[in-house]
Amino acid sequence: MKKLLLAASICFSVLACVADKPAQTAKPEDARQADLVKRQARSVHLLYGIGGEFTGAQATVKVVETQPKTYFSILGWHQGYCGIQDWGGERVFIFSVWDPTDPHDYEIKAEDMKEELRAKVLYHDPMVSVSRFGGEGSGAKTLTGLAWKEGEGVTARIECEPDGKDRIAFTCSAKLEGSEEWTKIATISTIRDAKVKGLGFIASFVEDFRRDYQSAKVSREAEFYDVAVKPAGSAEWTKVTQAVFTADDTPSTNIDAGRRGEGTFFLKTGGGTVNGHTPLWTWIN
Repeated sequence: MKKLLLAASICFSVLACVADKPAQTAKPEDARQADLVKRQARSVHLLYGIGGEFTGAQATVKVVETQPKTYFSILGWHQGYCGIQDWGGERVFIFSVWDPTDPHDYEIKAEDMKEELRAKVLYHDPMVSVSRFGGEGSGAKTLTGLAWKEGEGVTARIECEPDGKDRIAFTCSAKLEGSEEWTKIATISTIRDAKVKGLGFIASFVEDFRRDYQSAKVSREAEFYDVAVKPAGSAEWTKVTQAVFTADDTPSTNIDAGRRGEGTFFLKTGGGTVNGHTPLWTWIN
């Protein structure tokens, strides 16, 4: 999660030249990198190939294999993220939006942001808890228990609209496989980034946040499908069929990504995973 914005910040240059970019196999070059390999499974992402301005996005995740303290992010975009987490004994749905801060500011505290600049929760479902976060930028966080299961899909949808002159409001809804009814999780407003239109980009990722020198030894895997966006000014949803395989700077090589049938991508990291399908920084075929 902390490195998603780093990957997304080079999204457009990657999408423009990824076909010419050589596959990368990172190797530990210093003590810090060697320690990262031992401490944590590498975070892996799907950076979806889209163009133009869009004000809505949705996707479904199906967890194939989980481990305690794993985050399966269904959707990440320029100013927020949502998805499901395995806390080891409890499973939850999280939806967060950043203040106008650098998401890579790991020193900032939740209370550091001026009140008038903070992300604000305009609505939340009664079962949802609301709090502030810091340590990776700062912002507003909503959290609710969700009894998701391996092998069953969880779908999330994000839609955005202007909130006054300088703000943008993001609404997150979710539903479990087999349900036709969406649950509106929350609406969170934040200062709009004038350089970005709509959601900006979308991505999915799998992250190990246990990081206890044991979690890298086990694998976690998820499938992502029914990815779609809603262009600005349109009521129609457009399927997304392309994605680039990216990862954070942990130099582990036990990661993989690929396709499973039409419209379904998978991500896997940790344990005995072998990179046998898609090299990093290339389109998933």
